[in-house]
Amino acid sequence: MKNNQKISPLLWIMLFDHTSLNITFPILTLLFFDLQSSLFSSDTSHTVRSMWYGLCVAVPHIINIIATPLLSALSDEFGRKKILLVGTLGALLFTVTAGLGVVWGMLSLLFLGRVIQGALSRTNPIAQAVVGDISERDKKVIYMGYLQTSISIGAFIGPVIGGYFANQFFFAKLNFSTPYFIAAIFAAISFVLTLFFFQETLILKREHAPWSEFNLQAIKKVFANREVLGISAVLLLSQISWSLYYQYIPPILKTELGFNAHHLGWFVGMIALWLALATTIGIKIFERFFSMRQMLFVSVYLVLIGLILSFVFCFLHLTGSAVSLIWLAAIPTAVGDVIAYSCLTALYSNAVAKHEQGKVMGVCFIVVALMWALTGVLGGALISIYSLLPLLVAPIGILLAIGLLHSKFLNTIQI
Repeated sequence: MKNNQKISPLLWIMLFDHTSLNITFPILTLLFFDLQSSLFSSDTSHTVRSMWYGLCVAVPHIINIIATPLLSALSDEFGRKKILLVGTLGALLFTVTAGLGVVWGMLSLLFLGRVIQGALSRTNPIAQAVVGDISERDKKVIYMGYLQTSISIGAFIGPVIGGYFANQFFFAKLNFSTPYFIAAIFAAISFVLTLFFFQETLILKREHAPWSEFNLQAIKKVFANREVLGISAVLLLSQISWSLYYQYIPPILKTELGFNAHHLGWFVGMIALWLALATTIGIKIFERFFSMRQMLFVSVYLVLIGLILSFVFCFLHLTGSAVSLIWLAAIPTAVGDVIAYSCLTALYSNAVAKHEQGKVMGVCFIVVALMWALTGVLGGALISIYSLLPLLVAPIGILLAIGLLHSKFLNTIQI
């Protein structure tokens, strides 16, 4: 009960934070591929739009590679609350800046907003470190699941709101910016919740100032941990597949199947709903019958099945009621990914000491950011060649992850 009371404010903070960030996600597709977007002239080619989309998707993840481990490590020295405040404030600055960029038709300002998002809006690793602070070793996967549920509910609500408000109310003046300003309200609520309701979970007795204890050697120690390296290898390969799918399924549905803002919002939102159900119900069922390693195996195979089905159904250009098959294919993809990710984050946490939780979650997000940045740029190039190419390439990562899990490489690691 004590741990439930500690984690409850965090779950609300993450719910509002991710509602804010995910309101804007399906809007990116419209900003770059809808002919009414103020960012491009109507005669701009698909190739140009695709390349700019890929760069815009990749920018925050490129910044992430440096910002996330730094903020995560600083949370080990200055406490979780201070860095959570930085993250929630970053989300507010991002949404306002990007929204103004859309209103004024300034691609550069939109990119500045994405840079701010990448540099400051980094709450996930801190939240995972909080879970590491307050949960027992044998309960971490459950608490990581609770965290992913909160994030997923926000990721469900956000796109639905964004899709609904994309071209409502004074569209000629505001273009697609309204969702960004609505997202700013949610970001502000998250900041206020962090400021007034979140209680610090990392209590350290210090003889020296935090800056004197913050050093690269401590970070290198976590990086060199054999278990951390093994977990990172599996995460890296699985994220190749998930990031290609999640970042490029919206433009594929827009350009190939003619999905509008409302449909895109619901599709992305439903992916998040499957994530939430998997972390609230799926993980508990899996934990009852499988070990952590077995859960990983089952989940990565689910991702593979979902990716293959998604490509096949999009390739067939389904229409009418058959389009529902594309929505159904998202279920195993999402369920498998979030269960695998919850297992991997729990394994990360178990691999290091209490005072290294922030640092190890920084490693986790370096891997995630690196893959999302690379696939953001790669996907932009692929989709400019052939619309379905990102989906065709996506299964490669998960196939390699399956091969790694079956190999002798991980047998000596507690995974």
